[in-house]
Amino acid sequence: MSQGLCPITLVGGYLGAGKTTLINRLLAHPELPAQTAVLVNDFGDINIDASLIRSQSEDGTVIGLSNGCICCSISDDLSKALDQMAALPIQRVILETSGVAEPARVWQHCNYPGFIPKASVVVVDAHSVTKRLQDKYVGALVNAQLQQAHLLVISKTDLNPDFTLDRLQPTLASTDPNLLGTILGWQGSGAPQHTTAPGGQFAATTWHQRISVTAQSLETFLHNLDPAVQRVKGWVQTDQGILQVNAVGEMVTVDKLKQLPPSAQLGLVLIYWADAESQLGGVTSDQITITLSG
Repeated sequence: MSQGLCPITLVGGYLGAGKTTLINRLLAHPELPAQTAVLVNDFGDINIDASLIRSQSEDGTVIGLSNGCICCSISDDLSKALDQMAALPIQRVILETSGVAEPARVWQHCNYPGFIPKASVVVVDAHSVTKRLQDKYVGALVNAQLQQAHLLVISKTDLNPDFTLDRLQPTLASTDPNLLGTILGWQGSGAPQHTTAPGGQFAATTWHQRISVTAQSLETFLHNLDPAVQRVKGWVQTDQGILQVNAVGEMVTVDKLKQLPPSAQLGLVLIYWADAESQLGGVTSDQITITLSG
């Protein structure tokens, strides 16, 4: 590790693999070293306990924590976030990558003035990774993410206790009692190599809720998604209250909330494989409105 440069540990993995759960666990860990910056893609997914929050920036992109750490939204602009961190007394960075990103590509951008990438940690969903690897849309990407890891963290083993992964990289269970120390201390052996350039690309559509929705219409919508839709997440006000939606493939989770998380907005984000757009009939906010109101 180059002297004087702040190390960045990447936390990657496919959509729904458990990155957010892992980040939450690290943030809440009593031994998380002070002056740690945790950069995430979406604050709405991160449950930062009120007792941990010390302060928040005016635009809500940076939250100071009472243990001397900070949590920052990268808002699809990593260089801007790193510029913000460079002005603070930060000693290490944990960077959650997008679920559709290759770690090797993100690694390149972490060679930024004042910073240096340290390790690529990829979260693996024991419940669905085998099926994902065989998926005609995303199999190549999931395989690339696994191959570009210095350390694999296996999640959701409770859903598949007999899971094994035939990979050369070191592996660690997400429930390991030494999880925090292992992730922070892991040193990658060189930059991960690009292993593939998957054809096609992902696209996203955001539906902002402006109509009344029943819980039944929402459930019907979620259980009839085209297979090319890879992820749906968000919050919807229904006749049964505010429901938090998290759908990955065939797994759909809907939880009732008393109130919206801080800075969250009502609506849904759909991430889908763009090459399949014609099969989807077009993923548009208007179409979602018509479906949910029907």
